[in-house]
Amino acid sequence: MKSYLQKIKLLVSAMLLLMSYASFAQITGEAIVTDRPDTIPAGVQGSVNPLTDNTKIITGAELLDDSFPGSWPLFGTDVRMKIGGYVKADFIHDFNYIGDKYEFELGSIAVEGSPERELGGITTFHSKQTRFNFDFRSKAKWKNGKEFPMHAFVELDFFFDSEALQFVPRFRLAYGVIGRLLVGRSWTNGGDLTTLPGLIDFSAGDALYGGRATQIRWKDRLGKNFTYVLAIEEAAGQIDNPDNLEGAFRSQYPQLTGNIRYQSKNGSSFQLGLDVFELSWRGPAGVPKVTKTGYGISGTGRFVVKVSEYSDSFMYGGGFGNGQGGRLIALSWDGKASGVVTDNGLDLNQAWWAFAGYNHYWTKSLNSTIATNWGGTELTPDQTDNTIKKAGSFHANLIWFPYPMISTGIEYMWGMRENKDGIQGAASRVQLMMKFKFN
Repeated sequence: MKSYLQKIKLLVSAMLLLMSYASFAQITGEAIVTDRPDTIPAGVQGSVNPLTDNTKIITGAELLDDSFPGSWPLFGTDVRMKIGGYVKADFIHDFNYIGDKYEFELGSIAVEGSPERELGGITTFHSKQTRFNFDFRSKAKWKNGKEFPMHAFVELDFFFDSEALQFVPRFRLAYGVIGRLLVGRSWTNGGDLTTLPGLIDFSAGDALYGGRATQIRWKDRLGKNFTYVLAIEEAAGQIDNPDNLEGAFRSQYPQLTGNIRYQSKNGSSFQLGLDVFELSWRGPAGVPKVTKTGYGISGTGRFVVKVSEYSDSFMYGGGFGNGQGGRLIALSWDGKASGVVTDNGLDLNQAWWAFAGYNHYWTKSLNSTIATNWGGTELTPDQTDNTIKKAGSFHANLIWFPYPMISTGIEYMWGMRENKDGIQGAASRVQLMMKFKFN
């Protein structure tokens, strides 16, 4: 416990020191180098990842750039605003039973011999992925006249899991930026959205590690090609309780995260990330009250190669750790991925994950991606036989851009799930989509 508190104090001290340095740099006029953008932004025809529409998070001097395409002034203020997003309709056919009709969640695949397996496939039409966002940017000044950026971003979609809430807006992101400090709900730092394969499936083939979390984040540059991030994030975890002990999982301290990233001029990149967190179980007298420290290490990258007049890209990533399975989409379906509590205490599960994909342009308006994603965990003897042990998938698609703001395409996906007792289940799905971007 003391070591964990010491880590928090060290991280907070480092963040305060870095913020003091940034303030001093602005006051003295020291230049802050802007981040290099990708050659073509994601979600745009010709991009190295045309279906990734997650808005790039920018801080620092980038926000002082006067160019803010598609924005307009809020009259009477020095704030500019932009509305973005898209309308997307999906048409899905499952050849086998999959518990999630809207995302290809590997943990929801029914294994052989289960009652759900006999239900077979289903056809689903929906438009839940439709999203819209509001981007506000402005400038504030120090007393000496030096400017620093201010930024607020809010994004919503309709992707609640409950069918009863499918027409109710859902907060995805809501954060503010002052200089290089970000506060609010954003993507966790262990993940790397720029390396996700361009897939139609909303869960990105279960390749996403981390998800979104409320946080305090500091980002800065190390030389011309390197950046680093330090953050304190809300804790997350899943504790299995096979003996139905009284008590509950309790997050007593935040998660500490950080990454260092290299990016070249052509958009190729590599990122190393580290998460450190605690998992605790608290209950009444006679029930274990225990805290364990877990960790997650990740490495992700994207290699951009010019094969003709268009740029292809190879995306890859992987990681391992202890207790971080609750942040892996493929393993978190049954809520048992991080560890298990018994009368003997709390044991954390070791887990691993890996993905790879290749994005190819046949022509400027015709694109394909193939990808594979896998994750697994080392379960303890105390966990039940139907607990998810391993899962993996394969995706292949063809996307057509008849116009820059319109896209349509089809994707085939196959996935498998294996439980602790070795029983497996496999399923396949075809998904057709039509998307209309409006900024």
